[in-house]
Amino acid sequence: MKKINLLKGIALSVSALMVFSLSGCEYLDKITGGDNNDKNNSGGNITSTPPAVYITQSEISLSVGDTILLEAVSTDGSAIIWESSSPEYATVEEGLVTGLAVGETTIMASTASVMATCTIKVNPALAGSTVTPDPETLVLALADFSLEVGGSVTLTATSSVAGATVKWSSSNPAVASVTNGKVTAKTAGTTKITAAVGDTKAVCQITVIRSGLPADSAKPGYNLVWYDEFDGSSLDTTKWGYQYGTQDQYGSSTGAAYWGNSELQYYNEDAVSVSGGSLKITAKKQQQGDRPYTSGRILTRDKFSRTYGYFEAKMKTPTGNGMWPAFWMLPQPSTTANSDNIYGGWPNNGEIDIMEAKGRLGNIIDTTIHFGKLWPENQYITNTTTFGNPTDGYALSSATDNWHVYAVDWTKDAITWYADGEQVFKVTSDRWWTPSSNAASAPFDQPFYILLNLAVGGGYDGGIEPDYATFTSATMEVDYVRVYEKQ
Repeated sequence: MKKINLLKGIALSVSALMVFSLSGCEYLDKITGGDNNDKNNSGGNITSTPPAVYITQSEISLSVGDTILLEAVSTDGSAIIWESSSPEYATVEEGLVTGLAVGETTIMASTASVMATCTIKVNPALAGSTVTPDPETLVLALADFSLEVGGSVTLTATSSVAGATVKWSSSNPAVASVTNGKVTAKTAGTTKITAAVGDTKAVCQITVIRSGLPADSAKPGYNLVWYDEFDGSSLDTTKWGYQYGTQDQYGSSTGAAYWGNSELQYYNEDAVSVSGGSLKITAKKQQQGDRPYTSGRILTRDKFSRTYGYFEAKMKTPTGNGMWPAFWMLPQPSTTANSDNIYGGWPNNGEIDIMEAKGRLGNIIDTTIHFGKLWPENQYITNTTTFGNPTDGYALSSATDNWHVYAVDWTKDAITWYADGEQVFKVTSDRWWTPSSNAASAPFDQPFYILLNLAVGGGYDGGIEPDYATFTSATMEVDYVRVYEKQ
């Protein structure tokens, strides 16, 4: 608070811009009601001077939160008693007046017989007049953000201490350095930029990504190593291949008929398109071969595969009977001779289903791994997540035909699934195995490739298929697919 002393009518001004009315002294004679020059009736001579109280001001304006010290004296030396007529607006203690709320009150300085008053008008607080900046305040102008390698940005740190020197530092200068607030990105990774004044600090985290990477692709603790944003007008065949027909053909391997699930679609590349920034796989009621429907299936086999990482896709998938969209992974073959890897064929070599859905259920997804002995002794571990189900404890919303982000974080010790950034399932390595190896992480310790497809019918949902009389087409969309590695 700010204080003003008023002694003998002299005002000491401060930045709060107090307004004073220098109108002189006022007093009231409580006993006679006369003035301070009262005379007797016999000749007009002053026979006595009645007691009086003098106060330094008769009217003062101040702001809420301000204080002012009034002085008062009595002519007969009596003690002064202070009182406020409306203490909700201003209080007084030993002459110290404090403005509390906008309004008006009378401050009374009195003895047993006489009193002087001062009118106090309390105004709204003036901006900046009563707030003393906290010297511990330090504001950094930017929060967490991303930079491309070679890029730079200048941060501004504002301290409440006038003239304070801000010291800058980077927790990982190999990733990004900082000089006088200018941050320069050097290599992919994350670092924390700190601005400090004494013991007070402000921090922001910077993620540096490789040049040309999607602006929103930064993920703290990870580097983006492969991606497709589907920004062109056709599928990028340097990243993806098409699958055709009703069974897989690779080297000398021929997969199970109808993809091993009695599926109703015939895959062709005409069902796959890229436009408006997304991949579209469309299932149609269209006879091809002996199948009543056509659809699409693409994969990164022989083009991109990886052991461990964070695999993520933003998708919206069709609902309705017979729709079976999937985002999943299979092992990269050891050679082009056949589809086996070092652990053999499926399921000895494993399968990771990041997301698959039964279209008729609308708001449910499954997350699964397959492993173990050859069919029919194959095994799997699965989990079902219901979007928007409060009992599941997830803040997921809407159905699968709205945009959602599906991901799996795959390490040697565990596979963890995420939907819209929330963990929905986790399987640790002690729960999976293969008869082909005693290695702790086998079979999920080899490179896997990515698949995206929209199947129709099949055993996944008990043979349920679309209503052939009314169904025409349905489309699965993918905004992006991204793969990260841990830093």
